[in-house]
Amino acid sequence: MWYELEHLKDYAENVVIITCTDPPSVAEGWNAVFQAFPDEPWGVYCARDTAWMPGSLQKLAGHMWGGAGNGSIELALMNWTFNIGGGLYNAFAMTRSAVNRFGLFDENIYPAFYEDNDFQLRQARMQPPMQPKVLGDVVMHHGKPHESAYLTGMATPDDPNHTPLDDKMRSHMSHRAKGLAQSQATDQVAQ
Repeated sequence: MWYELEHLKDYAENVVIITCTDPPSVAEGWNAVFQAFPDEPWGVYCARDTAWMPGSLQKLAGHMWGGAGNGSIELALMNWTFNIGGGLYNAFAMTRSAVNRFGLFDENIYPAFYEDNDFQLRQARMQPPMQPKVLGDVVMHHGKPHESAYLTGMATPDDPNHTPLDDKMRSHMSHRAKGLAQSQATDQVAQ
Protein backbone atom coordinates (compact mmCIF):
# COMPACT_ATOMS: atom_id res chain seq x y z
CA MET A 1 0.00 0.00 0.00
CA TRP A 2 2.84 2.44 0.79
CA TYR A 3 4.12 2.26 -2.79
CA GLU A 4 0.66 3.07 -4.16
CA LEU A 5 0.32 6.04 -1.81
CA GLU A 6 3.73 7.43 -2.73
CA HIS A 7 2.93 6.87 -6.41
CA LEU A 8 -0.14 9.13 -6.13
CA LYS A 9 2.26 12.07 -5.92
CA ASP A 10 3.11 11.47 -9.59
CA TYR A 11 -0.51 12.08 -10.62
CA ALA A 12 -1.83 14.78 -8.33
CA GLU A 13 -0.67 18.01 -6.79
CA ASN A 14 -0.79 18.61 -3.06
CA VAL A 15 -0.79 14.94 -2.03
CA VAL A 16 0.22 14.69 1.61
CA ILE A 17 0.80 11.40 3.41
CA ILE A 18 0.44 11.47 7.18
CA THR A 19 2.39 8.78 9.00
CA CYS A 20 2.11 7.75 12.63
CA THR A 21 4.72 6.21 14.92
CA ASP A 22 2.11 3.86 16.39
CA PRO A 23 -0.72 2.38 14.37
CA PRO A 24 -3.65 4.72 14.99
CA SER A 25 -7.22 3.73 15.46
CA VAL A 26 -9.55 4.67 12.63
CA ALA A 27 -10.87 7.61 14.66
CA GLU A 28 -7.33 8.80 15.45
CA GLY A 29 -6.48 8.69 11.76
CA TRP A 30 -9.61 10.66 10.83
CA ASN A 31 -8.85 13.25 13.52
CA ALA A 32 -5.21 13.53 12.44
CA VAL A 33 -6.23 14.51 8.93
CA PHE A 34 -8.59 17.28 10.02
CA GLN A 35 -6.12 18.53 12.62
CA ALA A 36 -3.25 18.57 10.10
CA PHE A 37 -5.21 20.77 7.69
CA PRO A 38 -7.21 23.23 9.80
CA ASP A 39 -7.78 25.67 6.92
CA GLU A 40 -9.21 23.18 4.42
CA PRO A 41 -12.94 23.69 3.82
CA TRP A 42 -13.71 19.96 3.52
CA GLY A 43 -12.22 16.48 3.77
CA VAL A 44 -13.08 12.99 2.62
CA TYR A 45 -12.65 9.66 4.38
CA CYS A 46 -13.04 6.15 3.07
CA ALA A 47 -12.39 2.63 4.30
CA ARG A 48 -9.22 0.95 3.04
CA ASP A 49 -11.21 -1.67 1.15
CA THR A 50 -13.21 0.73 -1.01
CA ALA A 51 -12.60 1.95 -4.56
CA TRP A 52 -13.83 5.06 -6.36
CA MET A 53 -15.59 4.47 -9.67
CA PRO A 54 -14.22 6.47 -12.65
CA GLY A 55 -15.08 10.16 -12.46
CA SER A 56 -16.46 9.95 -8.92
CA LEU A 57 -13.66 11.86 -7.17
CA GLN A 58 -14.05 14.75 -9.58
CA LYS A 59 -17.83 14.79 -9.02
CA LEU A 60 -17.34 14.63 -5.25
CA ALA A 61 -14.94 17.58 -5.39
CA GLY A 62 -17.51 19.61 -7.33
CA HIS A 63 -20.24 18.86 -4.78
CA MET A 64 -18.01 19.60 -1.81
CA TRP A 65 -16.43 22.83 -3.10
CA GLY A 66 -19.90 24.13 -3.92
CA GLY A 67 -21.50 22.84 -0.72
CA ALA A 68 -18.73 24.15 1.53
CA GLY A 69 -19.03 27.53 -0.13
CA ASN A 70 -22.80 27.97 0.09
CA GLY A 71 -23.58 25.84 3.17
CA SER A 72 -25.76 23.36 1.28
CA ILE A 73 -23.70 20.31 2.34
CA GLU A 74 -22.32 19.42 5.76
CA LEU A 75 -22.05 15.68 5.39
CA ALA A 76 -21.92 13.81 2.06
CA LEU A 77 -22.36 10.05 1.72
CA MET A 78 -21.50 8.13 -1.42
CA ASN A 79 -23.62 5.89 -3.61
CA TRP A 80 -22.40 2.27 -3.84
CA THR A 81 -22.24 -0.35 -6.58
CA PHE A 82 -24.46 -2.56 -4.40
CA ASN A 83 -26.52 -2.05 -1.25
CA ILE A 84 -24.25 -2.01 1.79
CA GLY A 85 -26.91 -1.17 4.36
CA GLY A 86 -25.39 0.30 7.51
CA GLY A 87 -22.01 0.44 5.80
CA LEU A 88 -23.01 3.68 4.09
CA TYR A 89 -20.53 5.46 6.36
CA ASN A 90 -17.56 3.52 4.90
CA ALA A 91 -16.92 6.70 2.94
CA PHE A 92 -18.06 10.23 3.66
CA ALA A 93 -17.04 13.83 3.19
CA MET A 94 -17.46 16.57 5.79
CA THR A 95 -17.12 20.30 5.59
CA ARG A 96 -14.96 22.19 8.08
CA SER A 97 -18.10 23.82 9.48
CA ALA A 98 -19.53 20.34 10.13
CA VAL A 99 -16.36 19.28 11.94
CA ASN A 100 -16.43 22.48 14.00
CA ARG A 101 -20.04 21.75 14.96
CA PHE A 102 -19.63 17.98 15.43
CA GLY A 103 -16.21 17.86 17.06
CA LEU A 104 -13.61 15.15 16.66
CA PHE A 105 -14.20 11.42 16.46
CA ASP A 106 -14.13 9.24 19.58
CA GLU A 107 -10.61 7.80 19.85
CA ASN A 108 -11.69 5.43 22.62
CA ILE A 109 -13.12 3.14 19.95
CA TYR A 110 -10.00 1.13 19.23
CA PRO A 111 -8.79 -0.05 16.81
CA ALA A 112 -11.93 0.08 14.67
CA PHE A 113 -15.41 -1.10 13.68
CA TYR A 114 -17.80 1.12 15.63
CA GLU A 115 -16.56 4.67 15.08
CA ASP A 116 -18.86 5.04 12.09
CA ASN A 117 -21.85 3.88 14.17
CA ASP A 118 -20.91 6.34 16.90
CA PHE A 119 -20.60 9.05 14.26
CA GLN A 120 -24.08 8.28 12.87
CA LEU A 121 -25.66 8.43 16.32
CA ARG A 122 -23.87 11.60 17.42
CA GLN A 123 -24.59 13.53 14.24
CA ALA A 124 -28.27 12.49 14.28
CA ARG A 125 -28.64 13.72 17.88
CA MET A 126 -27.12 17.12 17.19
CA GLN A 127 -29.46 20.12 17.40
CA PRO A 128 -30.11 20.92 14.69
CA PRO A 129 -29.15 17.47 13.35
CA MET A 130 -26.76 17.16 10.47
CA GLN A 131 -28.55 16.34 7.27
CA PRO A 132 -26.54 13.64 5.45
CA LYS A 133 -26.80 14.00 1.70
CA VAL A 134 -26.25 10.90 -0.46
CA LEU A 135 -24.52 11.92 -3.68
CA GLY A 136 -26.11 9.70 -6.32
CA ASP A 137 -23.48 10.43 -8.98
CA VAL A 138 -20.51 9.67 -6.70
CA VAL A 139 -20.15 5.89 -6.80
CA MET A 140 -17.85 3.63 -4.81
CA HIS A 141 -17.28 -0.10 -4.61
CA HIS A 142 -16.68 -1.95 -1.35
CA GLY A 143 -14.39 -4.98 -1.26
CA LYS A 144 -12.68 -6.85 -4.06
CA PRO A 145 -13.72 -6.12 -7.67
CA HIS A 146 -15.73 -9.35 -8.03
CA GLU A 147 -17.64 -9.03 -4.74
CA SER A 148 -21.30 -8.06 -4.90
CA ALA A 149 -22.25 -8.11 -1.23
CA TYR A 150 -21.09 -6.12 1.76
CA LEU A 151 -18.82 -8.08 4.09
CA THR A 152 -17.89 -6.30 7.27
CA GLY A 153 -14.30 -6.42 8.49
CA MET A 154 -15.54 -7.00 12.02
CA ALA A 155 -15.04 -10.35 13.71
CA THR A 156 -16.69 -11.40 16.93
CA PRO A 157 -14.42 -12.21 19.89
CA ASP A 158 -13.15 -15.78 19.96
CA ASP A 159 -14.49 -16.51 16.49
CA PRO A 160 -12.67 -19.70 15.36
CA ASN A 161 -12.89 -18.51 11.75
CA HIS A 162 -10.96 -15.34 12.55
CA THR A 163 -8.24 -16.50 14.98
CA PRO A 164 -5.45 -14.35 13.42
CA LEU A 165 -7.67 -11.26 13.51
CA ASP A 166 -8.73 -12.02 17.07
CA ASP A 167 -5.06 -12.38 18.11
CA LYS A 168 -4.20 -9.10 16.39
CA MET A 169 -7.08 -7.32 18.15
CA ARG A 170 -5.98 -8.70 21.52
CA SER A 171 -2.43 -7.51 20.85
CA HIS A 172 -3.63 -4.01 19.92
CA MET A 173 -5.82 -3.81 23.03
CA SER A 174 -2.99 -5.00 25.26
CA HIS A 175 -0.61 -2.42 23.77
CA ARG A 176 -3.25 0.28 24.18
CA ALA A 177 -3.99 -0.68 27.79
CA LYS A 178 -0.27 -0.58 28.70
CA GLY A 179 0.05 2.89 27.16
CA LEU A 180 -3.01 4.13 29.04
CA ALA A 181 -1.71 2.72 32.35
CA GLN A 182 1.67 4.42 31.81
CA SER A 183 -0.04 7.70 30.96
CA GLN A 184 -2.22 7.54 34.10
CA ALA A 185 0.81 6.74 36.27
CA THR A 186 2.69 9.71 34.81
CA ASP A 187 -0.31 11.97 35.47
CA GLN A 188 -0.48 10.80 39.12
CA VAL A 189 3.25 11.42 39.65
CA ALA A 190 2.91 14.90 38.13
CA GLN A 191 0.11 15.78 40.55
